[in-house]
Amino acid sequence: MCAKKHHPHYSPVLPYQLGSGIDYVRQYTLPVLREGSEWYIEFYSYDPERCKLRRKRIKVNRIKSIAKRRQYARDMIARITLQLQRGWNPWIAKDTSQLLIFADVCAAYEAYIDKMFSSGQYRKETYVGYKSYLKNLRAYVADEAPIYYLYQFDRAYIVSFLDYIFIGRDNGGQTRNNYLSWLSVFTGWAVVKGYLTARPTDGIPKIDKRHLVKQRQVIPLDVVQRIGRWLEQHDPYFLLACQLLYNCFIRPVEMTRLKVGWVNVEAGTVSIPAEASKNRESMVVTLPKSVLYRMMDLGIFKSPSDDFLFSRNLRPGPQQIDTIIFRHHWNSLRSALGLRKEWQFYSLKDTGITEMLDNNIASITVRDQARHSSLAITEVYTRHQQRANEAVLNWEGSL
Repeated sequence: MCAKKHHPHYSPVLPYQLGSGIDYVRQYTLPVLREGSEWYIEFYSYDPERCKLRRKRIKVNRIKSIAKRRQYARDMIARITLQLQRGWNPWIAKDTSQLLIFADVCAAYEAYIDKMFSSGQYRKETYVGYKSYLKNLRAYVADEAPIYYLYQFDRAYIVSFLDYIFIGRDNGGQTRNNYLSWLSVFTGWAVVKGYLTARPTDGIPKIDKRHLVKQRQVIPLDVVQRIGRWLEQHDPYFLLACQLLYNCFIRPVEMTRLKVGWVNVEAGTVSIPAEASKNRESMVVTLPKSVLYRMMDLGIFKSPSDDFLFSRNLRPGPQQIDTIIFRHHWNSLRSALGLRKEWQFYSLKDTGITEMLDNNIASITVRDQARHSSLAITEVYTRHQQRANEAVLNWEGSL
């Protein structure tokens, strides 16, 4: 920001007092009509290039009729005043239709995602995530690096914001990548609306997945057994949720949508329709007998088939819960058993897949149970051999 200066030959009374940040750039005087040998509308506005108020003149000589010229000038003064009040600055952009206030664009985007959620186009977790990203971007603009116009939200600014998320707030690389993905969505929406001509996120690379270190880790099997014993005694309904994650690889957000009637006891399966699945594909997942027996012991099937499998207190009921409930139960478990922070609730899914593969369950079977899009994803969980494989050790090939 430039040092604070007034126009050297004029000290107007300003609607905004000189200050710092965004308001400083918005200094102006109200436009007035000057009549003489030349007629013009005159006002002062802050020029960030010169770091001072600068006079702006707009000629209105071309209208011959004095009465019509004055009426034209009054109308123009009203339009200019409104534009100045909305943040227009003639020294930053000449095309007032393209000079958009960043806060107004954010407000329009927020109204858009609100509508997308209320109309069922966005799922709750998508909506909550987008609102959170937007909230943190607004906080960065307000507290860390103020901008006022949308044109200032360029590639350099976005890179600085991503550095703030990654370095300043000490988040992981995946979080930084998630913000970049959302910024691409946000600026893409702005392009569609005609607010931007191109996405400033284009060309900003994500952190390579090979360099990302997962914050969660596979849980040792003896710890998994301790978890099971503790939950059996203290939190049996949460134990069912853990079993569904560990053995069936049903994601927490999907568990919040499961209905009692989707479980087929005779077939030993649970159907997950497209509207409840994270990948929007209908799938059938096998339920191991131990999980079915758990459901029977808890009296799950005594509830109406339209009840959610997990509702209040993780018991069947008509009210859908939020995934944060699972985290609350996991935090209680972690505190009771002194578990490491890297052993997260979702670690159960990683651990379950790894144990199946270690026990020679076919990769394609695990892929189908986990609903992975390819075997390559499933085989990421395969451990590297630490000792000779007996089948290969005793192999006698033709050569």
